[in-house]
Amino acid sequence: MDEKRPLSTAGRWWRRLWPWLAGAALAGVLTLKFPLFHVVPLEQGRQRLQGDRFDAEAFVESFWREQLLPAESRAVDVAALLAGLREDPEQTIQRHGHRLGVSRTVGFLVRGRGVVVSVDEDHVGLALEPGGPVAIVIELGPVFGNTIRDGCGLLDVNDFPDSRDFNAISAALNRRVEERVLPELRARAKPGTVVEFAGCVDIADPSRDVAPLRVVPFKVAFP
Repeated sequence: MDEKRPLSTAGRWWRRLWPWLAGAALAGVLTLKFPLFHVVPLEQGRQRLQGDRFDAEAFVESFWREQLLPAESRAVDVAALLAGLREDPEQTIQRHGHRLGVSRTVGFLVRGRGVVVSVDEDHVGLALEPGGPVAIVIELGPVFGNTIRDGCGLLDVNDFPDSRDFNAISAALNRRVEERVLPELRARAKPGTVVEFAGCVDIADPSRDVAPLRVVPFKVAFP
C-alpha cells in the first residue's frame, strides 16, 4: 500500500485558510447584493430628514387662511357670550364652548366690536359701548398658552399622534398673532377708537363672573 506523502508547510496553511477565504468571498458577494447601509449625499440626507418632520409653520399658514379666518362667521358675539354666561353658564358652554379632553377650562371662538377705553404697554381695554366699563382686554404680547388652538374648536388632538406636533401648532399660532395682528392693534388703538375683532378666549371657571374677557385676537380691524 502506498503511504500518503506528508503535506508541506505551505499546504497545511492553505488547508486551514481556504475555508476562511471562501467565507469572506461569500460575505462580500452578499454584501454587494444586500448592502447593510447606503451612502447618501449629505444634502439629500438633510432633505429627507426634514421631509419626515411635521412643519408647524406650513400647517398654520394653510390653517389660518382656509379654516380660522372663515370661522369668524360662526363665532359667538362677545356681548351675547357674557350675557349667556351670567344667565345660564351650562347652556352657553354646551352651545358655544370647546373643551380639550377632560380639562375644566372652556374655550370660545368670539367676535365683536368695542371702544378703546385704555391703552398701555401691555394691554388694550375695550368697552362694549361708549362710556361703558372695560369688558374686553387684549394683551399686547407676548402670547402664551393654547387659547387660539383650543378655543377655536377646529383642531382635534387625536389627529396628531405626536403631542409635540400639536404643541408646535400652538406655538406657531401664537407667533403669528404676535407678528401679524398685535402690531397693528398696538399702533392704531387710541382712546375712543372703535375696534372690530375676532379671536378666542379660555375660561377656567365659567360659573364665576368672567368680565373682562381676555381675548387673543387673530383678526383686528378699524372701521
